[in-house]
Amino acid sequence: MNNDLVAALDSWFDAYDNGDVESVVSHHTPEASLFGNGAPRVDGQQAIRSTIQGMLDSGLKHISHEVTEADAKDDLGYLLASMSLETPETGKISAKVIDVLKRQSDGTWKFQATCWNLDS
Repeated sequence: MNNDLVAALDSWFDAYDNGDVESVVSHHTPEASLFGNGAPRVDGQQAIRSTIQGMLDSGLKHISHEVTEADAKDDLGYLLASMSLETPETGKISAKVIDVLKRQSDGTWKFQATCWNLDS
């Protein structure tokens, strides 16, 4: 398991839990994409900013996440994870997540693509 990739995801969720939209966005490359369950593709940091703000405004709360696999080769890495969330409308939900990350010139890892699918 690649601990640097796991740390990147943990840091992303810490920023989300604190409602720090700018920090969440900074975890993504400028050309990053989100592929959400039943939602249109979201491309770029400005669109990601709007999406994250909308998630927070809707009351979507992170409960927990668990990385089941994380590996990297050269400057590309991936994470497989599960997460639990709470929504005001439906209560607790769970999802599967796959993230593709790119190592930056400073050695940090940023999210290039994220796809999630609800378990229910």
